[in-house]
Amino acid sequence: MSRMGTEFKVGLFTLLGLSATAVAIFFVSPELFDRKTKVTYYTILKDASGILENTHVKTNGVNIGRVMRIKLSETATRVELEVLEEVPIPAGSQIAVRTVGFLGDKYIDVVRPENASGEKLPDDGFIPRSPDSADIAEVVKLVGSIAADVKKVTENLASVLGDKKGEQKISNIVDNIEELTANAKALFAENREDVRAMVSNIREVSASLKEITDPENRAKIDRILANFDESMEEVKVATTNIKQISEKIDKGQGTIGRLVNDDTALEEIEGALKDLRQVLAPVTKLQVSVDTHTEMRRDDTSQTYFNLRFTTRPDSYYLIGFTDYSERVVETRTETIDDGLGPTNTRTRESIKDDKALRFNLQMAKRWKWIGARLGLFETTGGAAADVYLWKDRFRISTEVYDFAKKNETVRQTAHIKAYVSVLFFDHLMAMAGIDDPTRFKAGTTKIDPQANYFFGAGLTFNDQDLKALFGMAAIAGSGS
Repeated sequence: MSRMGTEFKVGLFTLLGLSATAVAIFFVSPELFDRKTKVTYYTILKDASGILENTHVKTNGVNIGRVMRIKLSETATRVELEVLEEVPIPAGSQIAVRTVGFLGDKYIDVVRPENASGEKLPDDGFIPRSPDSADIAEVVKLVGSIAADVKKVTENLASVLGDKKGEQKISNIVDNIEELTANAKALFAENREDVRAMVSNIREVSASLKEITDPENRAKIDRILANFDESMEEVKVATTNIKQISEKIDKGQGTIGRLVNDDTALEEIEGALKDLRQVLAPVTKLQVSVDTHTEMRRDDTSQTYFNLRFTTRPDSYYLIGFTDYSERVVETRTETIDDGLGPTNTRTRESIKDDKALRFNLQMAKRWKWIGARLGLFETTGGAAADVYLWKDRFRISTEVYDFAKKNETVRQTAHIKAYVSVLFFDHLMAMAGIDDPTRFKAGTTKIDPQANYFFGAGLTFNDQDLKALFGMAAIAGSGS
């Protein structure tokens, strides 16, 4: 009775601890029991890359809601938004898809007009996308169009100056220059006296400069001229390099040359960016969820699980976790008693001990609509499992088979089979019930125990959004203190 009382207290303490943790998470998460009234709007996007359910909706840099639902039509994507009713969204507002960093998370920005008329959009109203918002693909296309225009300009210059008409135009320009020099010569002859006066003034200026360039200042001027000569050499080298670069660009050599002269280079860049987005797409869409629960069995044993689930696609995920496996072992020992007064007596003693160990889970899962399958390690042994998802994944029926029995097995007949159902409440609370190891032998025999080892369990589950909220509140509390 004392053992039952201790284990009951431990189980009760565990449930109280889980309940306290659940209450803490519910009140820490700002979106869990948000009772504020919200208004629904929608927008139409041709490309909704990086936009997921629960993506933040902001205006003026402040979070005002989230993406509630994404529906794909034949030619575009309908994105439904859930916004706080207390934030006015006037008529004429527009949607812009923003990015945090160059390859960061995306969010939807509601751009409200500066001079709003005061008329508010109705519930389920349409907010168009802003024509000013653009992504990197559109910028690359714009650079391509500019390069094509530059190429056309160079082709036009070649067509204008490369034939006989162009030579005639250049000859006319030379004739005009000769005529201009003749006019300048005649002008100089007519104003000879003025030129002499100008030369006299230049002499006076040179005399003043001679006074300035006395021996005291000559060394400084020499240093200035030496630095100027060095600068001119550097300018000459830079000019030569610029000339070589321009010649390579004109010949289509190098990356910039191919960009200017070959449109296929831009297509290759666009393809590379597209491939890069495809490679990074699973990372940006990665969702992490945490599951921890405790099971209490009929044979007075308990087991606690802690699992991390990494979801890369809607139809597949990976599970990593561990459990504090505890197995009750019954040892039987026979003793012979000789008191010297009569025949010897024998006495059998049974001792019960708990064999505790830490076991690991490492599984990969695939899902087909409402049916799923898992393969990998179950409590550090190979196995497989099947899952049936119902009621929007809130109700799940699972069967796990692992730790297959070896020849002349003394523990169980076939394998460790575990069948259970689990129900999710309030997006975070989980309750479960099932049967564990129905083919296990009764202690000390090789017959299956007729009493089923049923169990009940409860636990918590939360995702990366809840973790961000927890860490955010912890950071605020730390900065405040």
